Amino acid sequence: MKNTVEGFKNEIDLKIFENRLAEINPTCFLIWKVGVNLALRVSDVLKITVEQAENYLLTGNYMAIDKKTGKVNHVKINENTSLALKKAIELRKKAIVSEDNPFLFVGEGNRTSKSKKHITRQAVDKYFKIAVFDENLNIHIGTHTMRKTWGNLAYSKGYKLELIMKRLNHSSQSTTLLYLGITDSDMNKVVAELNI
Repeated sequence: MKNTVEGFKNEIDLKIFENRLAEINPTCFLIWKVGVNLALRVSDVLKITVEQAENYLLTGNYMAIDKKTGKVNHVKINENTSLALKKAIELRKKAIVSEDNPFLFVGEGNRTSKSKKHITRQAVDKYFKIAVFDENLNIHIGTHTMRKTWGNLAYSKGYKLELIMKRLNHSSQSTTLLYLGITDSDMNKVVAELNI
């Protein structure tokens, strides 16, 4: 279990990570903000086009087909998502990219100007890891940390497991519990503390 990607469980470490990520790579920071607020897989964030982002802002809704499941993913966007999309559109306008590149999140460097692709998952993962390393945070991070963080924080704020399960598009509660990293020792602690 040690090599399993984790989600942030406390907002202090999360804020430290986000501040560092914003400093070292603004594009990856905005990818994080969209992904963590909408509980999306990185593959779904990366395929957002500028046109789609503008439409999400206009309608106030995110709607797309999940790349992994093929299911429709529809949810209202919150204030932080809206802000991240607006900043991403502005950042994208300043990027030196191929005119026919439709993607909102593009990479940096010499090859980007000729590319018709989005930034890679590997590049995003690299910057997430750098931010954690720079701040010496104790978390095994990866791109899936966005979804797991959303689940962890929703759960810690008392939202029902069924709602979290539905948003994460899980078919069983046991999958969601495993996803949130709830273990037998967590259950034993609850039993010991309740001691009714």
